[in-house]
Amino acid sequence: MFLSTLEIQNIIERSFLPSVCTCNMEADQSLTIRVCDCMTGKVDMVATHVPLWTLDSPHAIASLVADMRQEIEVHKGVHPTFYI
Repeated sequence: MFLSTLEIQNIIERSFLPSVCTCNMEADQSLTIRVCDCMTGKVDMVATHVPLWTLDSPHAIASLVADMRQEIEVHKGVHPTFYI
């Protein structure tokens, strides 16, 4: 199954709703994916150099989204600790 770049970007962006997700194609045929909180605008995650050629099936795209969602959840509860 072959999906166009625009279809892949659309699937990924819609998968993160209600968060704001943008996918940009880079010169090396990889994607940069940025996910931001829709209420605060805070960047939750930026994934760079995601190889487009590995996103060749719905399963591959779903796995990428699931991995990214898991990574976002792991880091949402992390607050920096400062010692004086």
